Amino acid sequence: MENGGRSTRINRCLIERERRRHMKALFTKLSTLLPKQPTKMSVPEMVDRATTYVKELQTRMERYEGTKVQLEASCEMKKRRRMTRPVLSVRDFGSNLEVNLITGVNMGFALSDFISILQEGGADIISATCQHVEDRAIYTILSQAIYPRIGIATSSVHERLQSLIC
Repeated sequence: MENGGRSTRINRCLIERERRRHMKALFTKLSTLLPKQPTKMSVPEMVDRATTYVKELQTRMERYEGTKVQLEASCEMKKRRRMTRPVLSVRDFGSNLEVNLITGVNMGFALSDFISILQEGGADIISATCQHVEDRAIYTILSQAIYPRIGIATSSVHERLQSLIC
């Protein structure tokens, strides 16, 4: 019986020694994951520091997630602005003028301003059409010179229209 009790005691000692080695390896691994400290820490200090560090990392992660959401929203807004940047085309057909404008649905100027500029340039509006495609609006204005001999000041009209949309 003495031998049986002795071997059981030795087995418990070996099991405890192995447990301590394993715990030491785990604490060593934990200390390598923490920011470097100028002094050696005890195990309770290391666990406390690890807990604090994990909470700091969680806070940072939440802040970064918020920043990510804001940046993604900002990028999406920039994409929309780029997609809806106004495009102007003015074609002169002698005494007739065709103005095409592609812009976002919520343009920052009134279509009546376009018509006023054309009329001031010597044009009489024949027709004006509007088509909405997704988030864009396509306007086509056909005009004719009020006085065919004089015509329409195409370059002046184009410059004024361009300055209006920019």
